[in-house]
Amino acid sequence: MSYLSPLLAVVVGLVHAGLAPVILVAGVKPNLVLVAVVLVTCLFGFTPGITWAFVAGLTANLLVGEPLGSVPLVLLLVTVLVAGGSRVLGGLVWIYPVAAAFVGSIVADVGSLLISQVVADATPAAPPFDIILVAGLLNAGIVALLLLPARSLATRYAPEDAPAW
Repeated sequence: MSYLSPLLAVVVGLVHAGLAPVILVAGVKPNLVLVAVVLVTCLFGFTPGITWAFVAGLTANLLVGEPLGSVPLVLLLVTVLVAGGSRVLGGLVWIYPVAAAFVGSIVADVGSLLISQVVADATPAAPPFDIILVAGLLNAGIVALLLLPARSLATRYAPEDAPAW
């Protein structure tokens, strides 16, 4: 992981805060930070994934109207799930990131709803599962579109393995 990585995470957080509220696909807004965190975690591993989850999540959280700390918290949870799943299903290099984005999107949306319910002190309402599923499909589709360019960038700019001495 280079020094440029956290700076790119800040840029992704800024792009998410600026573009995601404007873009609507099938009545759902994409979660660009989640897409970036899933791709970074799948391609580069756990440590860059948690760095991106915290930095990009905090940047986006400071600019959007969600409870402070909720976006990095759910993204860190998604990073842990994606990294843990990659130990079991990581051999499915083309399918796993898309499936991880779908499941991660559902986990992030449900987590954000739970945090909003706790902070707002409102009566619990049934979560809109139809919107959550469509958002998961949208984020998984974005990951599927970005997977090939991200893999080519990862093979080009990834650091070589360090000697184990």
